[in-house]
Amino acid sequence: MKFRLVTLALLIPFLLTLSGCGSYVQRMVMRSLGSIGEPIKAPPRMITTPILPNAKLAVSWVGHATVLIQIEDKIIITDPLFTNTIGLLVKRYVKPGLDPALLTRVDFTLVSHIHFDHFSYGSLDMLPKNGTLVIPLGAVRYTPDFGFKDVEALKAWQSIDEDGVKITAVPAQHFSGRYGFDRRWLGGLDYTGYVIEYRGYTVFFAGDTGYNSELFKEIGRRFKIDLAILPITPGSLTNPGSGVHVGPVGALMIFKDVGAKYMMPMHYGTFFYGSETNPNAAIDRLREVAKEEGVLDRIVDLQMGGQRILF
Repeated sequence: MKFRLVTLALLIPFLLTLSGCGSYVQRMVMRSLGSIGEPIKAPPRMITTPILPNAKLAVSWVGHATVLIQIEDKIIITDPLFTNTIGLLVKRYVKPGLDPALLTRVDFTLVSHIHFDHFSYGSLDMLPKNGTLVIPLGAVRYTPDFGFKDVEALKAWQSIDEDGVKITAVPAQHFSGRYGFDRRWLGGLDYTGYVIEYRGYTVFFAGDTGYNSELFKEIGRRFKIDLAILPITPGSLTNPGSGVHVGPVGALMIFKDVGAKYMMPMHYGTFFYGSETNPNAAIDRLREVAKEEGVLDRIVDLQMGGQRILF
């Protein structure tokens, strides 16, 4: 315990100085340190049947950006995060809604970018290794040998086609780096979104992104999307968001730009972002705006541990 506290004391000034995320990360760390000793809340639900029978397209929300996508017989997981903390510093507010030990197979594991809350080494270690790990091209040097059957590194608009599943990396508007000081040499190649196509169904996973109308309209022109999985924090509750994150309003704008049939919000409620007191403020605001715009019935609004069969 003493060693861990000393390590944290040395790491905190370093990460707060070098992090590229901005002041909200500093607030997250300080809030997390203030909650040492407090229990992590249980999720509202727990997934007990990860693979659903007779589902053509189904989604299960584990928490944060971790989504289990089932397209008929194929299982895909996004940005797996099962650990209790990010980089030992930032503690979860809610535990994951899935025990990864229940997963007997994962056909594709998608990592959108190399930030600690999306590229979690400890979480990847917990997954079955009988599938393919898909990463952004710039993540290669950060990727240990986890033992996956295969590893594919993609840059924007590159695709892989494996056993009938086509996965295309698509642009996102985010920022580079894992440790702060490494942003300059990555050149934006370490973050991406993904479009998954299989047996007539198409799912867009945005990863972490700011709003860029032309970027998302181009994705909509290239793909006929059934489901867009989009982040809604950290970002403003009243405008589209910052250059690197969207809030609820920006996520709904992306939803319209890509022309998806349904939208699933994620990336909220798992951690406290900055100084907010209500971790569910973003989803409350999304419901409000979606109702005003007449699209509430097209929002796949899941609790952590919740599942939905769309087709």
